[in-house]
Amino acid sequence: MLNEFVEKIVVYERDRKGSADTTQKIEIYFNFIGEYIPPTMAEKEPTPEELKEIRKKEARKDRLHQNYLKRKANGKQKEYEERTKAKKKEQIESQKEQIRAEDREKGIYFHAGVPNIPKAGRQAVM
Repeated sequence: MLNEFVEKIVVYERDRKGSADTTQKIEIYFNFIGEYIPPTMAEKEPTPEELKEIRKKEARKDRLHQNYLKRKANGKQKEYEERTKAKKKEQIESQKEQIRAEDREKGIYFHAGVPNIPKAGRQAVM
């Protein structure tokens, strides 16, 4: 029912690509109203202390991004990714297995692979 009231939703590109912590503008237009910004979402003027903190975070992000671009340009980033790829994949698989083990204990997850068929008959099934 809510979809009938929404005319369109506009999602803009993120302010900083590749950053885990960035802002992104989203506009929601309702039928007969247009763009609606709830009072809790309205932009308020930051205090001088907040502005100083924001500038400090942005400067750090800029510095980190410039370092990344330098590493990417000279090939060191690619070397690092290749070196750590196997370790990261192993880490993700172990986390998945931990979650699966917890789910098996709770009775949520089970392996739905090939049923227990004698080995002689298994080749014919596959």
